Amino acid sequence: MRILYSLQFALIYVREVVLSTVRIAWLVIQPKVDLRPCFLEVPLDLKGEFPVLLFACLISMTPGTLSVAFDRDRRVLLVHFIHEPSPDGAVAEVKEKFERPLLRIFA
Repeated sequence: MRILYSLQFALIYVREVVLSTVRIAWLVIQPKVDLRPCFLEVPLDLKGEFPVLLFACLISMTPGTLSVAFDRDRRVLLVHFIHEPSPDGAVAEVKEKFERPLLRIFA
């Protein structure tokens, strides 16, 4: 079952990378760049060093986001978004698109 979840997540991740690339390219070609960068704390439900490391790497490999720091005590990952017009929904989106599938894979 983990193999099926892994393959499904790989497809979702490739789609997210393509969409993020298009979003960043669109921002770059705009005549007036109106970026709204921000740092957001993403509370983690993932357990274990490897799943957390994988989550942080996947975020960093997605255009427009970068994992900056991990607070082990609070289990929070600090993520920089190059352009996030709605910071409130960004954390929920990252958890839904990236962490939730990883939770299924590493459960």
